[in-house]
Order: sequence, then structure tokens, then C-alpha cells
Amino acid sequence: MTKYSERFLSRPKDSSDENSGLIEHSLKTAYSARELAASLGFGDTAFYAGLLHDFGKLNPYYQHLFSKENPHGYIRAHAIFSALAANRLLKISTLSKHAQKQILFAVAGHHSRLTQFYKSLDFINPNKSGRNNKQIFENSFNGAYANLQKFSEIVKDLDGFKDLAWHRLDKFINIPNSEMDFVAGDDFVLDFLDFSSVFSVLIQADRGSFFDWKQPVFDINLNTVVLKRKGQGTPSRLSELREEFQKFLLSENSFQDKLAILKAPTGIGKTKIFLDIVNKFSCVHRFERVFYFSPLLALTDDFESKLFGVEQEGSVLSQTDAVNVLVYNHAFTGSLFKKRQSKDSGILFDDESEDPEFFKTLEHFERESFNKQFIITTTQRLLMVLYSNTPDDKRKLVSFKNSLLIVDEVQTIPKVLLPNFIALLKAIAEKYNSRILLVSATIPAELQILPQLKTSEALEKKYLQTTVKRIEYKLTLDIATEVASLKADDRTLFMLNTRRKALDFFNKLCDDNVLYLSSGIRKCDRGRIIQERIKNSGGKAVTVVSTQVLEAGVDVSFSRMYREMAPLDNIVQAMGRLSREGECSNPLLTVFSYDNDYKPYSQLEFEESKAIIPNITSSICLYEALSGYYQKVSDENLRNKNLVKDLEKRMRNLNFDDVWDFVKKNALPAQLGDPLLVPDIEDYGEIKRQFLSSEPNKSRGKLSRYAEYMAQLPSSLGKIDGLRDFLDEELLDVGVLLPKKESLCCVYDSKVGLDKWVKK
Repeated sequence: MTKYSERFLSRPKDSSDENSGLIEHSLKTAYSARELAASLGFGDTAFYAGLLHDFGKLNPYYQHLFSKENPHGYIRAHAIFSALAANRLLKISTLSKHAQKQILFAVAGHHSRLTQFYKSLDFINPNKSGRNNKQIFENSFNGAYANLQKFSEIVKDLDGFKDLAWHRLDKFINIPNSEMDFVAGDDFVLDFLDFSSVFSVLIQADRGSFFDWKQPVFDINLNTVVLKRKGQGTPSRLSELREEFQKFLLSENSFQDKLAILKAPTGIGKTKIFLDIVNKFSCVHRFERVFYFSPLLALTDDFESKLFGVEQEGSVLSQTDAVNVLVYNHAFTGSLFKKRQSKDSGILFDDESEDPEFFKTLEHFERESFNKQFIITTTQRLLMVLYSNTPDDKRKLVSFKNSLLIVDEVQTIPKVLLPNFIALLKAIAEKYNSRILLVSATIPAELQILPQLKTSEALEKKYLQTTVKRIEYKLTLDIATEVASLKADDRTLFMLNTRRKALDFFNKLCDDNVLYLSSGIRKCDRGRIIQERIKNSGGKAVTVVSTQVLEAGVDVSFSRMYREMAPLDNIVQAMGRLSREGECSNPLLTVFSYDNDYKPYSQLEFEESKAIIPNITSSICLYEALSGYYQKVSDENLRNKNLVKDLEKRMRNLNFDDVWDFVKKNALPAQLGDPLLVPDIEDYGEIKRQFLSSEPNKSRGKLSRYAEYMAQLPSSLGKIDGLRDFLDEELLDVGVLLPKKESLCCVYDSKVGLDKWVKK
């Protein structure tokens, strides 16, 4: 076979590996895809997707390019030519029409996006694409056909290739007419997953063909003993209740349900529960990976610090195991061990921003394919993997197989998506032989049909009684009167729904000692304020005005809280920052109306909550009201019901683009303002030099290295409205927003950060 490698290539001839030949690459990808898909039940489908995916590189453009010849006169395109070849060669008795369609969809989009085969034909129609010159298209098309004929003579009797329908190759030259779109069957969710899975397997096998790699096996030892909270008095009683709750949960559940939900009160010690469940599962199941998904970076940061932190006595993870834990989010991507090293050095290090060749490494492949033992990432990333149709997102999907997935704070997923999301998770649990645990302190109606882990009602009741908070409602808030009523030792939090309202409230307090927190404050400054001024202040009085950045995932405690009106589940989350350890004798939460604006929440949920809250007098009453609230919201949400049907229709038609557009619009966070880099003055010169020394297309990727120095511009500001004169022009040209050195103080306020730019 080696003698044929130099005739038809899949990559440049001088490649250092031994698989530059098209035959070798096709077979390696095919066998790897079959191995990945074997346990999923579509090994043959995956094999032929891998075998055929690069046949389009017989387009003379690539053969000239790989041989270091001038490819002038040919069009740069191969995925659709591969799909055209597959369309003729896939008439194999062992493959159903369904499987053939899955292969066509995957092959046609493996360098762009998962799409229906016939929709992708527009790309090669020279009459519909202004960028495609008719003559160079015909040159490429005819050249690919001629090379396919030659290629067939070489491979048609070789194992792997000989079952293809080579006798139909002469039909390649006839571009198929548009046909009726392929529609999913009765179980459209499973069909959607199956098409996505073939695509995922192909992408992972193709990208992994450059390396010798193995799928992981989870064998990390988690020392959860160090997570037991210690204390005296009432806090000690909380520690006992937490431990009793956790022991009951572990002893009374067999964890046989592949998809289940855990209802656990805020502050009950969920991190330890998660990790104890992982330990219990891993003793009886052979997992490949464990995933932790959270809607907030604050929650993932908290989870990471408990896994491999510096404050506790001992660590849950050893240094060796921390290397096998992947942190994957927009602020940092890499091993938990490397993130810890980066924080210790003061700079978040990102391999890709440092080494332009990093994308060619095994480490990059394993990272982008989620081929690590433990992955800590965001709920947003989970939605992207499930619903997006891009190769980079979809390649991660197959890594959910034979794994344990923990989705924390699942109630934050918009209710319009929940029915479909649950149906898709059920299909994954069955198809992929995975275990999925959904976790929340509050269970929306859409989730109440799921099996629920057994917990002790008696212990939960004791816990809620021990941590009870008084709740009151005020239609209007007289700020001066409220501030005057605060005790000298009160630790007080005022939480508003938007940055505009938080800034307005902060300015009305007119007190230099009040702290301000929002996404407009640099991450490093927020962390320092939380750690030094709030958490480790020795119990001293403190007053904080914030947005929802303190609502969840931040281990701080206040004795007095004011929360602007919001949906009940958001109020429950915020309440978790009030007397967190039961240390206050009479903690009080005041819910107040600031104006009549329901945004950024659903109007229905906001108004229903507004009707309930005046009758709530304690945290216990609030928890009891949740079930009825969720049911009413579910029953009355006609808009959601219509949207659910709309998503179902898009999924039935396998309109992958339309499905993703729907999720982006209805389920992902609203567009935030642009991230602005605000370095310390002493680091300014070096940071700017680093960006200027990068290739222009790598500059934005380097931003993750300096995530600690990033703050979010207000979305109302627009791209750079009002800021251009203050920004460095050189970096602005490559898409990096960095103030001029002399303008740092003008752009970033020492108290309110970038919120000084919030429009009234």
C-alpha cells in the first residue's frame, strides 16, 4: 500500500507522519470511527463515514497543493466532493437508507457544519455562488472525477474499500437534483441524536488520526473527607445535618436510573455530595469520564477550588489527578493543575496563545474532544455540544458515552427548552450508556416527571428550620430609612437586577465605604473584594451593592439582604447568601420593587412571583410555594408551548441550522457587552507587547490568558461608542479592546469599574 501513498495524498507530502497518503488516512479514520461507535450500535455507518470523508481531496487543487505545486485554476473545496462520491458509492447491502443519509450529512459538513446533503449542494452550483468561477469549478469537478477513477483502480480490491459500489462511479459526474428533505421518524429526538452522533464520531476520528490516543478510563481518587465543614454552636449543628443528609442520600439510593434528579436545599454541601456519588459510581461502573456542568463561572470556580484548593486542610485531588481534570470555559481552557499554577503565578496561562503550533498537539486534540477523565465546564457548553452543528462543538458529543454527567442548577435552563432538553438527555442516557444527574434546590414542573433521588424529608425539614430566614416585601424602598435602620454590625447586601439599577442605587447611598460588584468590575478585583473585604473581614460590618454576580456559587454570607423583585427561583438562589452557616439569630430578606421593569427575566415568571411574594413570610414558606408557582407558570405559558412545537418541527425536519438558531435565540444568555482588558499599570507594557507580537488572528485567543484582568462593557454602550478616543489604536485593529496607558483611570473607575459607562 505504501507505494500508492505518493500518488494520492491527504496532506502535504513532507509531513513527518506516515499517514499522508489518502489510502492510509482514510483507513485509519474509518477504523478509529468504527471503534468509537462500536458500543453505540453504528460501527459500520461510522466506518464508511470515516472511509469516504476525504475522497474529495482527489480534487486536483489538493493534490497540487500537497505536492507543492501551484493549485491555480481549481477551487478549494473537498467536503462536498467527498459527499458526492459517497452518494454514488454507498449502495451497500449492509447499510440502510437511513445510515447512508447519516453518512452523507456528516461527510458533507465535516469541515463546516452538520447539514442536509441536498442543502449543501448550493455550494458547488456556480450559478448560485458568486465566489465560484464556473470554469474553475468545472476543472475541479472533472479533475476529481478523473482522479476518482484512477483511485478506484488502486483500492477497489483492498479490504475496507472493496465493498463500495465502484460500478456506480460513472454517475459521479451527474450532480443529483434536489430531492425532498430527509425527515426524521416518529422518534425525532433519537434521529437527531443519531445524525449528530455520526457527525461527532467522524470529526473526532478524523482529528484524532494525527495521533496515537486512547479513550480515558475514570480512575481518579476523590478524598472527600477534607470537604467536611467544621464549626461550633449552630454552625456545628448544620455540619451534622449536612453529613446526615449526605449519608442518607448515599445509603438509600441504588442510582439505577440512568437519568435522575436530585433536589437539595441551597447550602447543603452539594459539592461533597457530587463527589461522593462519583466515588460510589466508579466502584461499580467503568466510566470513561465524569462531567460537571454549571451555569455560572462562579460555581465552576468554587467547584474547582474545593477539588484542588489552597485553603482547606489537604486536597480532594492529588497533583497527578489534577492533571487529568480539564477546565473548559471562555476564561480558561486547560488542566486544573495548570490553572492552579497560573493563578499562583498571577497570570492565566493558555497554551494556544503561547504556541501557534499548539493546535497540532495531542494535548490540544484531547482537550477539544473532551478526552480527559474529569471535565469541568459550563451549561452553555453543554447546550452547544447538544444543539450546535459546528465540528468543534459536535466532536465533543461522542465523549458523553459511558460517562457520568452532573448538571448543576438545572432550573436555570430556560423553561422553553426544558422538555426537549430532557428528551435529548434521555436518549443520550440510553444510547450512550451514560448516567445523568440533574441537580437543583427547586424543581420546575417540566422536571417533576423524572425519577427523583430519595432524600430524607425529616432531615431536609430540620435543615430548613435551622437555616430559616424571615422574608418581607416592600412595594417601595426608602433607601435613607433602610440604611438608618441597619445595625452597627450588620453585613448587608443590596442586589439589583441590572447594572443600570445597581449603579443608580449605589450612587444614592453616597457612602464611600459601600462596596460595588458587577460584571463591569475586573474578575481579579471582584475576587479580591469578595475574599478580603467580605469573606475574610473578621465579621466586621460591610455593605455591598451588586448585580446577580453574587446570586449563586459564591461562598459568602450576609446577615441582612435586600433583593429586587425577581422570579422565585432566583430569590431562592440569592437567599443562599443570607446567614449561610446559620450564624445569624434573626436573618431578614427584604424583597422590594425598584421599578416595573421585569427584564432581564420572563415577564410571566416575574409577574407570577410578584403576586406570590407579598404573602411569603419565611424561607420555609418560599420553598413550599415553589411547586404551585412552577405548575402555574408551566400551565399558562402559551408562548413557551408554541415555541416547544416550533423546536420540535425544526428537529423533525433535521434542520440543524434552524435548531441551533432557535437555541441561540431562546436559551442562551443575552448578548453581553464586549470584554475590555484593563491591566495593572506596571504590567501594561509587557501585555501590549505580547499582543503586538502575535499573529493578528491569534490576538483575541490570547485574551483568555488575561481573563483575570477582563471586565464587561455595558451592552447598552454598543461596540466602542464613546470609548474610541481612549483605546489603543494598534490593538483595536486586531479586535482587542485595551485602553491607552494614560487613559486607564479615565476608562476604569476604582469603585464601579466599567459601569461608569452605563447609560441612564
